[in-house]
Amino acid sequence: MKEAAVREREGRMAFKWWHGLILGLLLAYVPGSLLVGGVLLLPLVVLHFVDPDADRQRMMIVLFYLGAVMVHPLRTAWLAHGDWQTCVQQITQPITLILDWMAVGVAWLVAEASAIGARLWYADFARRERRAIEKRIAALRDEWLDTGAKDKT
Repeated sequence: MKEAAVREREGRMAFKWWHGLILGLLLAYVPGSLLVGGVLLLPLVVLHFVDPDADRQRMMIVLFYLGAVMVHPLRTAWLAHGDWQTCVQQITQPITLILDWMAVGVAWLVAEASAIGARLWYADFARRERRAIEKRIAALRDEWLDTGAKDKT
């Protein structure tokens, strides 16, 4: 029972004390940019609740795509020195929000397609390996039967 609890705890993202410290510092120093980043990371949070069994690799793919979408809004917020008007304008642009949610969808599709492709590739590899082993077994069987027939005569 204890091992299951440890595995479950390791699987979840644990919130540590220094995460809170970093978030507090960011909130004090650049609250506008943190608002933009937080709003643009909401699809990741939704994905985490919709697909709680997603592994780290899948989440990293999603973070990569979200990071690509977040570059321009965060750069704009940073250049405006975290001005609230600019930050609110960035998170209320429909194109940015659509790209943000589409990035999560595309990342999820890429992750699923790559997992399916990997399974198909491994299945094909196993099928070829099995055929090679069956051919080798047939060759050894024929050799054994030929040797046995020669010994009897």
